[in-house]
Amino acid sequence: MLRRAPVAAAILAMLPLALAQPTEFDVISIRPNHTGEQNYSIRTPPGGRFTGRNITVKALLLYALDVKDFQIVNLPGWCDSERFDMEAKTSMQDAIDPEGLRPLIGKLLESRFQLATHRETKELPLYSLTAPKAAAKLHPNNGTPGHSSDWASNHINATAVTVAEFGHLLEAQLDRVVVDATGIQGVFDFHLTWTPEQQADISGPSLFTALQEQYGLKLESGKGPVAITVVDHVERPSEN
Repeated sequence: MLRRAPVAAAILAMLPLALAQPTEFDVISIRPNHTGEQNYSIRTPPGGRFTGRNITVKALLLYALDVKDFQIVNLPGWCDSERFDMEAKTSMQDAIDPEGLRPLIGKLLESRFQLATHRETKELPLYSLTAPKAAAKLHPNNGTPGHSSDWASNHINATAVTVAEFGHLLEAQLDRVVVDATGIQGVFDFHLTWTPEQQADISGPSLFTALQEQYGLKLESGKGPVAITVVDHVERPSEN
């Protein structure tokens, strides 16, 4: 199944209509970054501003669509190797929130990088997150404010997230979509730790084992429909 739609429009369609967010940046500056550094940053200071340092087109697209690497197809190699510094501004006085930033970046990619995409749905391998034990060992959020997460190759820490959102964090480690099949409602705190397979000392639990031991959850392999974004066209921007 194939559906054509601009990136920014597709993201805006997912947002509540009540959100009075700008739909595009008023001012945009893009310059190549040749420092050779690997780390990048995205910031949204007050005043409706956006700054991206040492960032790639691929990183921007993944952020705009809130998807993982395996859900982007046909992206040219330079989009993951060439890096840019960006400054952009809207008419807002407050800081742009993360969900409001996604369609703005989508529009930036369309206007300055001439990005054109279409969406397809394919039957691909995925994982279903299940709770085989009657009482999963989950820790309900204790009232700690905020909704945050951080992850690396050996841990995921998340505060006040649903099980479905936790599954979304697992996707980055598994390179597959994770579907919440637990039926568990509510928000929880997760502090999952495991031993990466590539680590020399593999005496610790794998991610799959740690998930069962620490939270009573299980990942089951299967196949199902997965949304894929296919890149039809993208260009390097003119410097300004």
